[in-house]
Amino acid sequence: MIREVYLGVRFLISLYFALLSFTVDQSERGLFMALTAVYFSLSAVTYFRWESVKILNSSVDLPFVPILSYLSGSPASLFSLLPLITLHTPRNPLSAALLVALGILLTVNYFSTQPIELFSVLILIVSAPVASLIPDFLQKLKKERETTESIKRSYRTLMKDYARWERDRKELGDLLYLFESCTRHARVEDFLRTIKERYSVKRIHILPKKQQEGTSPYMDRERGILSVPVKLEDGNAVVIFEMENPFQLNDDLTVRSLERAGRMVSLYIEGFTDDTSLGRAINIG
Repeated sequence: MIREVYLGVRFLISLYFALLSFTVDQSERGLFMALTAVYFSLSAVTYFRWESVKILNSSVDLPFVPILSYLSGSPASLFSLLPLITLHTPRNPLSAALLVALGILLTVNYFSTQPIELFSVLILIVSAPVASLIPDFLQKLKKERETTESIKRSYRTLMKDYARWERDRKELGDLLYLFESCTRHARVEDFLRTIKERYSVKRIHILPKKQQEGTSPYMDRERGILSVPVKLEDGNAVVIFEMENPFQLNDDLTVRSLERAGRMVSLYIEGFTDDTSLGRAINIG
């Protein structure tokens, strides 16, 4: 698509100078037409041999258009530089800068005695590269903004994944700690003391029960108490954790770890089956 745009612009400029040739002196008309024909021929070559003559594409306008504008003697021919400057600025800044410089020289040549026209045309020529850069600049800003938004979304997703991974890692670490503590301590009292220290539990009680009212833990958030029913081989029990701070029960990981620790009591205690043991409690704290 780019090379079609180049060819179209150069064709229109060539057509403009071909029509303008009828206004020049007859002695110069042959040279004027020849330069116009060579200019369009080279433009066609750059279109059909785009990959092999890219250097020619960036420089074919420099020697021909300013010379044709000068030979025409028409101040209006200066405006033929504007589309070329606009076309070259984003892709060939050096060619655009040279065209601007040549346009300034031609403007001074044509309007040296007319200050208002001189500055008006100079403003147009200088504004052409600026105007051509604005869409590309806005497009880059849009792409950067889209890239920034994409990075933000990816970062939020990454942080969610990291938080989930960190939570799983902590839960796995707690589970590993419970198993290691269970295998390291032979007495239930020693095991529960390690749990008490790790999770900042104020007191731990194990109470025997004849019958369990349910299997789900019970939480009293106001007093900071977590009760975990435990099914033993012979009978039932309930493990009660009194927390140092009631707000500790707002941590789901802590609650799950204490629930697992309470149920692991069944590994130490077979049950409370005799009448005397049913009234006994194990207190840690």
